[in-house]
Amino acid sequence: MKITFVTSHFTTIVGSGKCLLEHANILSERGHKITVVAQRINRNLYKFNAEITLIEIGGFLPSNPLHWLTFNKIKKNYIKVLSKLNNSLFVTTTFPANYFVSKIKKGKLIKHIYYCFEPFRYFHDRKFFSTAPFYIKFSSWLLRIIFRKIEVKSVLLADEIICISNFIKKRVKKVYKLNCHLYLPGIKNHREKNESNALSLKKRFNISEDNYIIFALGFSHHLKGARELFYIFKKIINKIPNTVLLIGGLITKENYYIMLELREKLEIPRKNVLFAKFVEEKDLNYFYSQSTLTFYTAIEESYGLIPLESMKNGTPVIAFEGGPSETIIDSKTGYIIQYYEISNFANKAIKLMKDRNLSKKFSKDAEEHVRENFDLEKKILELELILEKIS
Repeated sequence: MKITFVTSHFTTIVGSGKCLLEHANILSERGHKITVVAQRINRNLYKFNAEITLIEIGGFLPSNPLHWLTFNKIKKNYIKVLSKLNNSLFVTTTFPANYFVSKIKKGKLIKHIYYCFEPFRYFHDRKFFSTAPFYIKFSSWLLRIIFRKIEVKSVLLADEIICISNFIKKRVKKVYKLNCHLYLPGIKNHREKNESNALSLKKRFNISEDNYIIFALGFSHHLKGARELFYIFKKIINKIPNTVLLIGGLITKENYYIMLELREKLEIPRKNVLFAKFVEEKDLNYFYSQSTLTFYTAIEESYGLIPLESMKNGTPVIAFEGGPSETIIDSKTGYIIQYYEISNFANKAIKLMKDRNLSKKFSKDAEEHVRENFDLEKKILELELILEKIS
């Protein structure tokens, strides 16, 4: 198949970007001709196979207000590039990329698949935009007035929709009144075997050998649960003081300041909270495997690769319900907690930390669960069947 993936940009490492990268690379290795079109691609972070054609459109990114002020120019540039491609299958992952593809359908015989990680949050997720900082709240209100209709129309014009989880499938049904194919992405099951180059978390961060480590990752917006994380952690160190909270990955300034403020307010010792900043891909497995638990406190997350990555490395995960409910087996590979049940979240963590035999059982079951059900190579075969059926 000749497949064109169309999205906004690949400039920071996020779950949806990693997912698309891995899928494009494996489909390319399986003999499909892949083209990726985006405004900007950071080729140091996103290492696409050499056989994949990468096309950068340029222009301001959607996070910049100037993107929306120059929207017509960006649209024309996308349409100009997309119209020249002779690929017949286009896969989009977000707005406005799906809108741009919908505009070329009139003049070309193509199939357009909208691979939906979630309905566009700025338009359809009330919890997201109503609890956002003022600048996001105001800009999303303005964008909804101008663009919401064309966003909905572009989804309705897609030939098929693939949803990333049952959680999102229900949202698509509610928002767009449409049914969709279900495809839960997998992850690579390869783990580093060269122990001579192994990273030691406790040495790198000067953590005592008898300390427990709780790893948390990916606080890229206000619904990622930064505030909840610290209230949970406070309850844990009240019972198990020799616990370290290790926070890595992209953190917005807002979330970072929330964390610092709560650390002082809740009187959490500074030595118990460590910031790892950006974790390189080659080190990520070590962060998971050497941690006692992984916390995933995101609110109404669409799916989340973090729980899968953690369980692959044998580290149980505790997460709020939503997309993670479809990857974590509750009370077997981790725990699923109802929203804002802070005490329950902390108590489940304390239970696993104190019961070493239970933790070992969870660890073994977690690795087996991911290996059997979420191996990326196997999942790609499933995606291929869906794409071939559609095209």
